[in-house]
Amino acid sequence: MKPGDSSGPTPRPEKPTARGMVAGTLLLSGVVLGGLIGGALGALVGALGPLLALGLFAGFVAGTAAVIIRFRDL
Repeated sequence: MKPGDSSGPTPRPEKPTARGMVAGTLLLSGVVLGGLIGGALGALVGALGPLLALGLFAGFVAGTAAVIIRFRDL
């Protein structure tokens, strides 16, 4: 193979090393945001506990979906 020949295999680019931290942050931010929205709505209608729990669950689902979409190549 000659130095100017580009027919050989190309090296794969390295993945960033902080991918786990980014995935955890996405998941945590989804849970926190869901809890804030559920808690605010629950405080407005007088059902803080149930809507807070529902918001936390919905935030976990949304955060998990965000991680799956963002890191589909894992």
